[in-house]
Amino acid sequence: MADRILVAYATRYGSTADVAEAIGDELRKAGETVDVRPFTDIADLSPYRAAVIGSPIYMGRWLPESQVFIEKNQQFLRTIPVAYFAVGLTVKEGTHEFIRKAEASMDQVRLLVQAVEVGVFPGKLETGRLTIADRAIVKLIRAEAGDFRDLAAVRAWAQAVREKIAQA
Repeated sequence: MADRILVAYATRYGSTADVAEAIGDELRKAGETVDVRPFTDIADLSPYRAAVIGSPIYMGRWLPESQVFIEKNQQFLRTIPVAYFAVGLTVKEGTHEFIRKAEASMDQVRLLVQAVEVGVFPGKLETGRLTIADRAIVKLIRAEAGDFRDLAAVRAWAQAVREKIAQA
């Protein structure tokens, strides 16, 4: 019998992994059995009764491996409650326009599998860890370096997700 919740994610530089871990920790505090794993470490979804799936926003979209994971597992994911989260620097301002654009990064996966909840969170940018290409992009768009994550907001969202999963 499926009794676990999966928190699955893609990440480039670790910020989304940290957000996924915070979500997993909050669900565990509420008594849930949770696995937090990158997509590359997931072979079988049958042990899971729900999934929380996340990706960083890169160039206005989720990372390709996020989309591929959902496409590949679409049939199973449609049978369980699923929540999506995105992590990106543009949402740090909290404006409606930037939040709407961040939510739009999930439009393709939301068409494949409906979500019981969607969350968008600011991320972290450490320019010293970036590839040369990513440094050029950051310089071009004048992105501000720093840690803009709000783990209290992430944890509150995880509590709301748990309630939605229970209702589904």
